[in-house]
Order: sequence, then C-alpha cells, then structure tokens
Amino acid sequence: MSDDELDAATRHADHLLSGVAWSDNDFDGRRTRRVYGLLRDVGAFGTTLLHPRVRELVAARLGEVHQFGMLFLSAVDPGQGAQAVHFDAGVYPLPRDVEVETNVIWALDDFTADNGATMVVPGSHRWPAGRRPTPDELVPVVMPAGSAVVYSGRLWHAAGHNRSAATRRALICEHVVPWLRPADNHILAVGVDGLLNLSPELRRLAGVAAVNDYFGFVAGRDPEQWLLDHQGSR
Repeated sequence: MSDDELDAATRHADHLLSGVAWSDNDFDGRRTRRVYGLLRDVGAFGTTLLHPRVRELVAARLGEVHQFGMLFLSAVDPGQGAQAVHFDAGVYPLPRDVEVETNVIWALDDFTADNGATMVVPGSHRWPAGRRPTPDELVPVVMPAGSAVVYSGRLWHAAGHNRSAATRRALICEHVVPWLRPADNHILAVGVDGLLNLSPELRRLAGVAAVNDYFGFVAGRDPEQWLLDHQGSR
C-alpha cells in the first residue's frame, strides 16, 4: 500500500475494531479480535481489496472469475498464543492436490517474529495428504506494514505468538473458485441494497459474477444486469 492507503486502512480498522470483544474459542484466539462482514462497511479497504498486483496473482491461480471466501479483520493482542497449525482449504472435502483457494494477508502493522506474525511452512502446499508440519518447519512472515503475502489455500500456517506489548492487525482476504460455496456468505451478509452500494468489481468478488451463460445466473439472467434492473425498479 502507499503511505496514504495504509493510514486510511489502519484508521478504518480501528473504527471497526472499536468495542469488539475477544474471540470465544481457542482457534480464533481468546486474545484476538475479529470483524467479519467487511463488505457492509468496506470503507478504506476497497482500494486494498482490489489491489491490481494481488488481483493478477489470484487470477493466475484461480482464473479470472473467482470470489471472496472468508474476509475478515484480525487484531492479535499482546499475550495471544500461537494458533493451531492448519491450511485454509481444509474446510472443503477435496483431495489435497486440488487447488481451489488463494489467500492474502495484508499487514496493517509491521509483522515481526515477536508480535505474532503469521507462521508458514514454505512448500507445504505441495505436500500429500497426511503429512503435517513439525514446529521447526514454521517460519514467520516478517514484513513491514502495508505489505501483503499471497499464498495457496493448501499452505500449512498459523498466527504466531504475540510476545510484544502491541497489537498486530491484519486484513485477511480469502479467494475461492466460483463453483465452491465460500466460507462466508457475502450475498446474505450484505443483501441486495448493500451489493448495489459496492463497486462492480467488489460485487463480482462478493459472488455476483456469472461464469458463463449457464453458471451463476439469476432467474436465467446475468446477475449484474439483474441487480441494476432491481435498482431501477425501486
């Protein structure tokens, strides 16, 4: 991100995180705050979610038509221990060698080995089913605020242990192929009026995108045109 984009994104993040309680389970983190439904108040994140270079990388993996999977803001507070190691595409009952998900973590603060930077196992997206990482294989993704890491949904990883005195904030944006049900139902979360308030590019990523004439239509029609006609009929 540019300095101005990062400043706007962190201010919007603080606005969304205000008053949010810690998660109520070990996996999400009992000293971690999460905000879902970001498309209801996309604010300064809009530019980040449509970053051209990231869009190119995701499209190269998943194809031009893809959609958001899970989309959330995370704040790992001091004292939060390391997350359980996992791979995001594990929510789908698919073979390990099927690539259906490409994800992005935007650092809203510097990611360091001490403040809970995401830990990854390089190359583990190519591992066969049944192989799990050992602690010594985890490497922290150290990067300055405003940077992003793009990774396969098959990559083993985990949020790290925040041993510092400061919160580590991040914007997590998952993407999946259009024939999978996304982990978060953005269409219901945002609603028709909310979709119309988004840019056409964000609407497509929210799931309003036909793959072809017989895949992804609404009542036999192109979903984007259906939405615009709905807007005009109100």
